[in-house]
Amino acid sequence: MKDCRWITHKNAGASDNATYYFKKSFSLDAVKESVIEISAQARYKLYINNNFVACGPCKGTREKAYFDAVNVTKYLTIGENEIFVEVLQLVSDDMQGKMSPIEGVLRVGAMLLACELKCGDFVLQADESWLVAKAPVEHAGASSCYSAATREFHDKTIDPVYENAKIQTGVSNAEVDHYWWGSTNKCFLYERPIPMLDFQNKTSIVKYDGEFFEADYLTFGFPTFKLSGKGKVRLYYFECFTEIQGKTNNDRTDRSLDFSKEMYDEVTVDGEAIFEPFWFRCFRFIKPEISGDVSIKLEKMVEVNYPMFPRADYDFGRRDDNKLWEISVRTLQRCMHETYEDCPFYEQLQYCMDTSTQMVFNYQLTDDDRLARKAMDDFAAAQLANGLMPSRTPSVGDQHIPTFQFYFIFMVYAHYTRFGDAELVRKHLRAIDGVCEWFTNHINDDGVVGQSKYWNFVDWATPWGYEKDENDGGVPVGINGGVIGLYNPMMAYFLQCAAKLNDICGRSDVANEYLATAEMLKKNTIKYFWNKETGLFADNLEHTKYSQHMQTWCVLSGTVTGRRAKSIMKKSLTLEAKATYAFAYFYFRALEVCGMYKHTEEMMNSYRSLLKLNCSTVPETPTYSRSDCHAWGALAIYEFSATVLGVRTYNVNDKSVAIKPYIKGRNHASGTVSTIAGNITVSWKKAGGVFEITVESANDKVEKHITLPNGEEIVTKKKKSTYKCKI
Repeated sequence: MKDCRWITHKNAGASDNATYYFKKSFSLDAVKESVIEISAQARYKLYINNNFVACGPCKGTREKAYFDAVNVTKYLTIGENEIFVEVLQLVSDDMQGKMSPIEGVLRVGAMLLACELKCGDFVLQADESWLVAKAPVEHAGASSCYSAATREFHDKTIDPVYENAKIQTGVSNAEVDHYWWGSTNKCFLYERPIPMLDFQNKTSIVKYDGEFFEADYLTFGFPTFKLSGKGKVRLYYFECFTEIQGKTNNDRTDRSLDFSKEMYDEVTVDGEAIFEPFWFRCFRFIKPEISGDVSIKLEKMVEVNYPMFPRADYDFGRRDDNKLWEISVRTLQRCMHETYEDCPFYEQLQYCMDTSTQMVFNYQLTDDDRLARKAMDDFAAAQLANGLMPSRTPSVGDQHIPTFQFYFIFMVYAHYTRFGDAELVRKHLRAIDGVCEWFTNHINDDGVVGQSKYWNFVDWATPWGYEKDENDGGVPVGINGGVIGLYNPMMAYFLQCAAKLNDICGRSDVANEYLATAEMLKKNTIKYFWNKETGLFADNLEHTKYSQHMQTWCVLSGTVTGRRAKSIMKKSLTLEAKATYAFAYFYFRALEVCGMYKHTEEMMNSYRSLLKLNCSTVPETPTYSRSDCHAWGALAIYEFSATVLGVRTYNVNDKSVAIKPYIKGRNHASGTVSTIAGNITVSWKKAGGVFEITVESANDKVEKHITLPNGEEIVTKKKKSTYKCKI
C-alpha cells in the first residue's frame, strides 16, 4: 500500500465507538485481474456492487497492524461500479479497567480507511473524492464478561448524510518504506500473514417458527434480516437454552428453559429495511422481540471460518464417536478466525493455554500452519521486558496467568515435532528464555516455585471454584501458603522441552542449564510434596490437597517413572480434583505413558454424553458450562487420529511416521491424518480373532513404522501395504 493515504470524516472524534460509511463510484472499460489492498482503524467490511467481499483487517498486535490484499475480479463489471465500505471506529482503550468491547482488536482510536484498487492499468485510491457519512448507529458494550462485540442500535428511519472525505495522512508500509530518523507510527502496515476468511452462504440451516430462529448447529458469521413495518426489533443471540442464565447442564434445545439476554441488537424501522450487524454474531438461536407492527425475515446467513476444510472420509467404528468427531471439528472451526479463540460467543480472545492445544488439533487436520505461526508471533511480541508473557493476545487489556506462559514453550515444541522447522524454533528462543527466566526468578530459597500475585489458574476442576476467602476460580485449593505444588513438576516438564529446543539450535550450554534446574525441581517435588501414606503428590506443603493435575505433571516431567508413575495415576482416578476439558490432553498423555490409556474412557464418556444433550459443539467444561463452544475441548480430533488410528511423527529428522492404533472398544476404524510426511490413510478392522491394517501414504518415500497389536513392528516405505496378526 505504498503511496496510499488514510481518509476520514472531517468531524470524526478522536476516540469513539461509531460506524462510518464510505463509498466511491467508478467506471471500467474492461475487467482484468483485480486486487484491492485495504485497511482500516479499527475494522472494515467491504462491498463491491452490493456484494459482500471481505472483512478485516487481520487482527494485529501493538507491534504490527496489517492490510489485506483481496482478489475482487469476479465482483467487477464493465461500466459503472461502486465500492462501499463500512468502517468501525473503536475507543482506544477502556479507562475503567474492564474488558472493552471487541477486546481482541487493538486500535488507535482514530477513524481511518485506506485502500487501493488495481484493475489492469486502472488504479483507484482512497482520496477526498470519496464520500463518507456517519452511520445512524450507536454501540454499547455488553455485560462484564462479554467482550467479543458491541450491542448495535440501528435507526433505519434516518438517512446518512454524505460529504467528501478528508485526507488524514499517508500510509506507511513497514515492509517497503524507510523508517525516517528511525521513527515509526501506530499506522505502519504489514501485509496480512494468513489467508482471508472463508464465507459460505448457510441460510438454509436457519429456520424460523415465528418465535425463534433456530440453526441446525451453533454458527458464526453475519445474519441479514429484512424488516418491514413500523416499530423496533430487538434480536437476542444465544448459544442454547439454560436452566441458570449463562450456564447449562441441560438439553440445549429445551425451550421450556431460559436463555441468555447478554447479546442483542436493536433496530428501529419505518417501512422496509435490511439489517446486518457489523460484527460477527455467534448463535444457535435468535429471539426477536418486536415492539410495534414489524415483520421479520432472515434474508441470508453468511458463515465465517478460517479456510480449513477437513476431510470427511473417517469412521471410528462407533456412531457416537463419529458424531463426537463432527462436533469437535466444528468446535475448532468456530474458534479459528484471524486468531485462535477461546470461544466465539464471549471473549473471542487468543489465550495461550487454549491456543497451544488448538494448534495440536489443527495439525492433525491440515498442513496449514499459518495461523499457528501468527499466534506464536503474537505472543512473543507481547512479552514484557521481565519475561512475563500475557495470558492472551492481542488484547486491549492486559491479563497474566503464570502457567499459560509454559504453553508458549509447548506451542514451539509441538510445531517442531509436527513440522521440523528449526528456523521457527530459533526465532522464538528469546521468548522461551524470557519465560524460563521469569519462573526461575520465582524459585524460593527452598528450591521450589513460589506463588505469584497473578491469577494462578490451572483448570476448572470441581473443587477449585470461586470459594470465599479461599481462592480465585480454577486455582488449586489450599495453596495460599505461598507455594503451588504442581508448578514445580510442570516447570520441570517445560524446561525439558525448552532444553530440547535449545539443543536443536546448537545451544547445548543453555539446554544443560535448563536440565539442571529441571532436575532440582523434580528432586524438591519429591522432597516437599510426596506423601508416603497416600502414595500421591500433594498440591500443597501441608499435604492436605491432591489432584490429578499434580500427578500428571509428575509423570510427564519424569519426576516419577515406572511402577510409581503408574501407581500415582491409578490412585488419582478417584481424586475429587479431576482434570476437565481444559487439561484433558495432558492428562491423557500421562495415562498413555503409564500404559493406562483405557482409563481415558471416563472422560471420553463425558464427551459422548454431550450428544444426548443435543450439543452441536463442545462446551467449556463438562457441567454447568458458561460457554457452549470452547476449542480446548476438541480433544477427540487428536485422540481419534493419533491414538485410535495411531498416526504420529516417529522421527522429525527423516520425516518418518509411526502408526500404532489403539483397538480396544471398537471393531474397526479408518481415516486420513495430516503428518510431517503428508497425508497418511489408515484403515483397520478386527474379526474372528484377526487384526488387519492397511496403511497408505502419498508416495513410496515415506518411512512408516507400524506396530501391530501383538507387538510386532514393521518398517516399510511401500505406498500402500496391508498386514495381519492374531489378537
